[in-house]
Amino acid sequence: MDIKVTVAFSNLLFSEGIARLLEDDDSFAISLTEAGTEYPPDLFESSDVILTDFTALYNNFPNLEASKKYGFILFDTDCGRENIMSAIVSKNLSGVLMSNATVPVLKKAIRSVAKGEVWIDRNTVKDLLYGINNLRKDKAEVLSEKEREIVALAGKGLRNKEIAQKLEISELTVKTHLHRVFKKLNIKTRSQLITFSIKDNAVKNSLYNRKKI
Repeated sequence: MDIKVTVAFSNLLFSEGIARLLEDDDSFAISLTEAGTEYPPDLFESSDVILTDFTALYNNFPNLEASKKYGFILFDTDCGRENIMSAIVSKNLSGVLMSNATVPVLKKAIRSVAKGEVWIDRNTVKDLLYGINNLRKDKAEVLSEKEREIVALAGKGLRNKEIAQKLEISELTVKTHLHRVFKKLNIKTRSQLITFSIKDNAVKNSLYNRKKI
């Protein structure tokens, strides 16, 4: 039985290149989407795996439900590890292919995701699990209100300069706060900080919803 693969990148030339790399394999049924358009809901019904990049994921698939699995494999097109970590958690991705992936690895990833498995490289998993494991109530509570505010903005993918502009403080002040946050949470990378931020926000929302009930 063919694996139905939809190639949906923000760059049409890139989409066509990936499609041609897969066309020689009879186990794949390739479908190419038009770049820069919002894709119809029935795309998920007709696809086992969707290959995409960060830009297309956020611009062309605006109404994804975080609780559902869509069979997305995100390609790392130099969008930054922080953005990849954010997409894994917030968009519930099934797979991530780093920029050094080979064609055989791509095919293995597609087959794994089509079977309902997850395909993520070890270093990314390590960052993800580290951030989740560091989400303990006692650690979250040691952050000041301003530190929490900065962590929340970092979790949305904002850089230090953008956070400074948003909060109307200096970039140096943001760096100082983040230095303290890293020490308090015992984390080492911004990817881990983003994971912490997203999971911390999910916990707070969960507690808020319980109170409403």
